[in-house]
Amino acid sequence: MAKRTSPLSNTINNSDNSSKNNKNKNKKRKKNKNKPMQNDAPPPPPPIPVTVLSGFLGSGKTTLMKHILTSMDHGLKIAMIVNDMAELDIDGKVIQSAVVVNKPEVVTLQNGCICCNLRGDLIREIYRIQQLGQFDYVLIESTGIAEPQQVAESFCVDPETMELAVEQLTRTAGDNDNTPNVTGKMLLNAANLDTCVTVVDALHFPKYLSSLERFKDIFDDGLDQAATNSEEEGEKSISQLMIEQVEFANVIVLNKTDMVSSEKELNTSRALIKTLNPKAKVITASHGQIDVKEILNTGLFDLGQASESPGWLLSLKEHGVSGAPGEADEYGVTSFVYKNRSPFHPFRLYKFLRQFFCFANEWNASSPESSVKKIGKDDQTKAALNQKYGRILRSKGNCWLAGRDRHIYDWAQTGQIMALQPGQPWFCTLPAEEWGISLSIEDMKAIKDSFYGQDAKSGKKIPHDFGDRQSVVVLIGTDLKQEAITQALNDCCLSEEELKAHTTDLPYGSYADPLQPNEVVECDGVRSLFMVARHGQDQHFHVPRGSSFTIQNLSLLFHPVKLDYNLCYMVRVWLDKTDVTKRGVLLATLRAPEYEQHSMCMTILPCDVNGGEMDSNRRLRVEVIVTAKDRTDPTLDLMQLCEVHIVGKVEPLPFSEDDEMQAQEAMTDEDTDDANEDDEACKRQ
Repeated sequence: MAKRTSPLSNTINNSDNSSKNNKNKNKKRKKNKNKPMQNDAPPPPPPIPVTVLSGFLGSGKTTLMKHILTSMDHGLKIAMIVNDMAELDIDGKVIQSAVVVNKPEVVTLQNGCICCNLRGDLIREIYRIQQLGQFDYVLIESTGIAEPQQVAESFCVDPETMELAVEQLTRTAGDNDNTPNVTGKMLLNAANLDTCVTVVDALHFPKYLSSLERFKDIFDDGLDQAATNSEEEGEKSISQLMIEQVEFANVIVLNKTDMVSSEKELNTSRALIKTLNPKAKVITASHGQIDVKEILNTGLFDLGQASESPGWLLSLKEHGVSGAPGEADEYGVTSFVYKNRSPFHPFRLYKFLRQFFCFANEWNASSPESSVKKIGKDDQTKAALNQKYGRILRSKGNCWLAGRDRHIYDWAQTGQIMALQPGQPWFCTLPAEEWGISLSIEDMKAIKDSFYGQDAKSGKKIPHDFGDRQSVVVLIGTDLKQEAITQALNDCCLSEEELKAHTTDLPYGSYADPLQPNEVVECDGVRSLFMVARHGQDQHFHVPRGSSFTIQNLSLLFHPVKLDYNLCYMVRVWLDKTDVTKRGVLLATLRAPEYEQHSMCMTILPCDVNGGEMDSNRRLRVEVIVTAKDRTDPTLDLMQLCEVHIVGKVEPLPFSEDDEMQAQEAMTDEDTDDANEDDEACKRQ
């Protein structure tokens, strides 16, 4: 007879068995707790080191890459990322030998520059190479327009790079099963930037530094006419790109030395490079033949140090207090720091600098068809200036411009192109809590010390009348005449009498100022407004929403010293809707007496070109018409001839945007109520 079992006993037995099984499992877990799980993923490969090669087309980058590829000295398996495989031009025998020794992989990136529109492709390819685990090193050849600093930032903590990594890599991961999912990862997780190398053509280096030509006018290296970014990069000057590539490099290869006829010329180029970037290692080479260990696995790159490597920045730190000059070497390459606590008079500074340089706004506005010779100076004039002042090849710093007392102006000159751009406000115009939370204790102390000088007799600290405002500029060049340059720049500053009369709240345009861009006058709040405009010196103003600007009076003032009574003068005052409008509304035509007034009442409301509600900048423009001909520089002459004083008032509109919104909502509600009443009336009928 079979033995019966109750459901209850089965339940108990099952629970006992399960408890035994759990105990056994726990024992196994304890025994194996220090052992790795069999299903654990292998650790990711370490970041792969990278060397980036920069330099213009024809400098010898490709020749140098071929030398590295075929070299037996490094013993590395190298993956190469180039712009155009065809340029590498390696025949079958060489590539076969290279595969046996180095096993290279060559990735071609076309139609763009790795520092801009191909940045995402660069990130994707480096991740793919690193994940393969077959290579020891990556060598990247950038385009001639690539800026090394932007490429280097891709390898560091760069939010823009992270966005590109997420966008590019996850998008391709869905199309290619071999592409790993690296969502949210940075390039620094896959690669380590080891060395930034710039290859310089020793034969053309001096010519590039003083060139006014655009990159695209001479080279066609990586430019894609369909890519906006590439077009913008191609618009840069050769001198600017050259200096950027030299100043941000760990190693500079001065190539093609065999083509330089004079040893002195070669040594001058080497000395100039060392002045532009004192921390870089300079290697001379012919046909790209160098010791490859000088640029592979050097461990030289550090973003913080690279950002502080330019010679002008080091000169500021070394001589910033005393303004002492650097020692000129035997080839005449030197640098010095100019300092002055008086502001530059904009007109006098413009006239002095225009002898040597072309201002960036004029250079940018010149059409490609216009001859560079029209912008530059003739050889005889250049020779005379070089003999008097030396040859200024690079200058950088900050300056104080009279009449533009609110902001620091960034001074940047490369070769023959000069730029003065408004930067951050002077610290004396801001409360201390707004100076910046990232400033170190040393930086805060340096800022506070800049507010004070030292009494020559007592040695005590005395506050400067204008806070931290001053001009500090580093000048680098060959055969520089420091005394002559310093005296000329001092003559461009306000005199003692002018400085006594100077205040930081003078009317806009109080000084003749041909420098561009002009400051924009904000027409907001409730106040009277006084501006001065001249021929070639427009006044740009901005009327924000909720405000209005009313022009009440125009006064024409001629300067008798400049006035030639045998000529007929006519002055027109124009109001242009935007900064780019060539001809707008004629406000008044003023005649040639020494003084004339024109009363009016024109209220200007915020609107765009089409009369909409979007606000934009407006422009008051003065046009002087005179019968004189054959003037050497009519713009500068007419700017000093006369000035137009513009008087007006700024006040808020009688209603605000909130009031307008409420009125529109009320009208909408009324229309809705009326429509509902009409519907009910129809139903009743």
